[in-house]
Parts: sequence; C-alpha cells; structure tokens
Amino acid sequence: MTDPTDLLPLYRDDDRTRVRFVSGPSDGRTMTWASGEPPLAIELPVNTGPLDVAELMAPPRPEPTVAYTPRLDPTGRPSRDDDGTLVYEYNGQ
Repeated sequence: MTDPTDLLPLYRDDDRTRVRFVSGPSDGRTMTWASGEPPLAIELPVNTGPLDVAELMAPPRPEPTVAYTPRLDPTGRPSRDDDGTLVYEYNGQ
C-alpha cells in the first residue's frame, strides 16, 4: 500500500456490504448484502436438488436453511478479508 486511495474499497459507505461464507454448504460463496449494517446472522437456503414425484405430491414443507454468523477477529470485531469483504462462518445449525 503506497497511496491512501488504496484503502477506499475498505471504507465505502454506499449501503452495501460484501459477505463471504466459509465452511458449511455455502463455503466460498460471496454475496452483496443490501445494507451498510451487516446482520448478526444470515440464513441461507440449502440446495436439496431436484424434487422427485413423491415430494411433488406431498404438502409443501419449509425449505431447509443454514445459519452463518460473523467470524470475529482476536479483538472481538467482525473479521474481514484483505479486500474488505466480511467473513461469516457456518455455525453448524
């Protein structure tokens, strides 16, 4: 880093937050959260694959989801990648 403008991507205030998920079913997925205030947890749907005939005929069930929470750094703050993306980790639920 030689110029102060190198830090600009880390401190943008445009009401969007990039989030990367680690471990679990969404490992490596990156998305843009539509708020400058990151949530305490994010629930993502689990891709269960195509439905078979029995599942199509059964009453609808809630779609399974998994929860991700912010990974904290040693000081207790949300962890970020080098490019400023927040890191959320699978919490096993």
